[in-house]
Amino acid sequence: MPRRILALILASLLVASPIFAEAQLSYEHYGEDEFPIWTMKLRRAESLFFGSMVLTVPIAMLGWTLMDAAGWIPEQSPIASFGWQMLIAGGLSAGIATADWIIGEVQEG
Repeated sequence: MPRRILALILASLLVASPIFAEAQLSYEHYGEDEFPIWTMKLRRAESLFFGSMVLTVPIAMLGWTLMDAAGWIPEQSPIASFGWQMLIAGGLSAGIATADWIIGEVQEG
């Protein structure tokens, strides 16, 4: 019985929540001073980091496969191998984001 009552309360909350929501009829753009500069730089770095993962993951996997075929890597489990590949890709992406930030700081100053 308590489960049915709880389910009924949750269902009524989910159904009733749009009724009490306030509709915004017009879209307002963000103002120039609405966010601090460092948050915009952080967002750019985040976009570059995760965007460059599309390139760095295959590059890291290809490099790892070539080094494994050459015998330069000791025997590891597939999970450990994948972890190292992701660490390498993450390092490359972090390097790309950091290089972009440094270039941006040098051009500003």
